[in-house]
Amino acid sequence: MKKSLTPEKSRLSATLFLILIVALSVCSGRSSFAEDLPPRHLCFGVDAVPYSVFVEAQQKGMFKDFQPPSRMISSFPSLTNYAWAVIMNTEKVEGYQAQYYHFGLNRIVGRLFHEVGKPSFVNQYEYRDDSIFKKIKAYITSGGSIKGEMEHLAEEVLSSNQPRLFFAFTEISDITAHMKGKPGLLRLLKILDRELVHIREEHLRKFNEPLEVTLLSDHGNTLLKGKIISVDKALKSHGFKLKKRLEGPDDVIYHSSGILSVACFYIQDERKFKLARLLAAQPWADIVVTYYKGEDVIYALSRKGILAFEYNPARDEFRLRIVSDEDPLGLIQQGLPAGEWIPQSEVFEASIKTDFPDSLMRIQKGITGRDVNNPASILVSLKPGHESGSKFIKFFSHFKGRSGTHGSLNALDSIGFISSTDYDFPEWVSAYDFHKHIEGFDFEKRFDALTLISWGEEKCKIRIGQPLLDIPGAASVRFSVKAYDYMRQRFSRSYDLYEVSIPIQVNYPSLHGQPRFFDAELPKCPGTRVWYLLQAQVLDSNRKVIARLETKRFHIMPYWGYKKFSVKKIFKKGKKLQLSHLGRGTDFPLPTLVSASCLPFSGWA
Repeated sequence: MKKSLTPEKSRLSATLFLILIVALSVCSGRSSFAEDLPPRHLCFGVDAVPYSVFVEAQQKGMFKDFQPPSRMISSFPSLTNYAWAVIMNTEKVEGYQAQYYHFGLNRIVGRLFHEVGKPSFVNQYEYRDDSIFKKIKAYITSGGSIKGEMEHLAEEVLSSNQPRLFFAFTEISDITAHMKGKPGLLRLLKILDRELVHIREEHLRKFNEPLEVTLLSDHGNTLLKGKIISVDKALKSHGFKLKKRLEGPDDVIYHSSGILSVACFYIQDERKFKLARLLAAQPWADIVVTYYKGEDVIYALSRKGILAFEYNPARDEFRLRIVSDEDPLGLIQQGLPAGEWIPQSEVFEASIKTDFPDSLMRIQKGITGRDVNNPASILVSLKPGHESGSKFIKFFSHFKGRSGTHGSLNALDSIGFISSTDYDFPEWVSAYDFHKHIEGFDFEKRFDALTLISWGEEKCKIRIGQPLLDIPGAASVRFSVKAYDYMRQRFSRSYDLYEVSIPIQVNYPSLHGQPRFFDAELPKCPGTRVWYLLQAQVLDSNRKVIARLETKRFHIMPYWGYKKFSVKKIFKKGKKLQLSHLGRGTDFPLPTLVSASCLPFSGWA
């Protein structure tokens, strides 16, 4: 006999059915937010936290919602500016650090708190506090306030559910690692863990959708105070002279803008190999590398022996050749044959069993100029317990103390971590491959507000990207380009003034991951190897200025056949424009590229 449902039972069944639907929705990771949007993802760069420290933090009960970390292998040298540029897949950097030797100018350029030719990886972040005052405070307080920075990050992330992939970065962890070591880093990670839990809870409450989080660091740290090396006597005894400019074959520039476990030397080619052999014989040198451009051969030297190798970028293969004694990198000892072309995948697998993970790829990227416009003539990876240091930082450290450092090819310095609440990563991740592992984000298509691109013979265009197009009411852009006067040490008057209208068909919001831009051809192309300042005004349809944009010093840098520099800051009437407050995208079909002409502009309104 069938049982019929009474109205009360029917209502009860309907209620239970709705509860079941909600429960299934929660269990499946879905809720009432729009399913056509990609998941909201916070990718947070935490500078200089070693893999081993994050593992210990998880063992102490922190980051319970995160997967066990993978090892992130840094660049070489394993230094912040260079490593993050590699991770974020940006164009070449000018030098490994804020201060570097410039071959064209034949001198050290840059200052401690002001970077010349500043790398554009900083433009890839939705949040990064890089103010001078914050840096000074962080050094004075041995790390500054990570809690205050996390509160600012929370404000930015929770102000909107756009962009869908939010990149953030903090370098307080790097300062903490240098000055307070592992105990300081563990305290910092404890605060960071607590604040991330709060951000995720608030995001779920406010937007009714979960926030995925990926944490990563760019390199490791020795976590041990070392002895500062002395190079003067060794160089002088063999006829080399330390100088500030290279004028003769025996002149050597040795420069370090911090306390690091790598040393950079610059010399003319005539005596480069002799200097490399001299440095390899020093008790503090672990691995010495140099590059002969004419032969396209890289040499790695140590007291154990000399290894020469070549790289074929088209096939992504290496060929090894022992020059004397044994392989200082340990690759041949791991079974790799000499004299044969070997795929990078096999070289990588062998290298992670040595003290120098991914050694050949990192060396050839850092010493040949493929990633750096002004690479060192010779890079010296120092033995653990030894450091190169500037006199200023060495003097300052007597008052504030210091712990470890980074920069070398060694695994201690080179291995950071990557861990996520929702994603699984391979056990080993190369910094050069990180961008391939982040879903829903095309690093090759993420354009800055304005980008100057040079290609071919005297051809140049300005690319107007999504950050500018997303400014409400933007109808046209006026911009000027100023060249840097090296003699007067200042920027010239306007090099050129231009105005370009924004085509109406690209002036619509779009989803993150579907970047919009259009190109306007310039009547003439500025020269390369010169610093430029770009200033722009964004106007609405009534010719009213609604935003102002300005670079710091930027260099038009080569990147796979073209050159570019990018706008860093966007201001609106003296107040910073919050570009993270983006509206939800539309389904309106947008063209990938729109051409436009760019006419000279006679002056500012």
